Amino acid sequence: MLETIIFSLLNGLLYGMLLFMLSSGLTLIFGMMGVLNFAHASFYMLGAYFAYTLGMYTGFWVALFWRQLWWPVSAP
Repeated sequence: MLETIIFSLLNGLLYGMLLFMLSSGLTLIFGMMGVLNFAHASFYMLGAYFAYTLGMYTGFWVALFWRQLWWPVSAP
């Protein structure tokens, strides 16, 4: 019973963080460009997800190093 409650709380927390990333990405794009473009926010969220996943599997420093390698490619 306690395990179910803990997993439900963690699931709700993760879903809340996902919604926060979505809303902050849309707010950032809309605030900077003045035009709401869902494609930009989708790529922003996709990049954040890949960076988070890479950091979980390889560690923070490897993900940070990999990010520095790809910065010239992803910079506007």
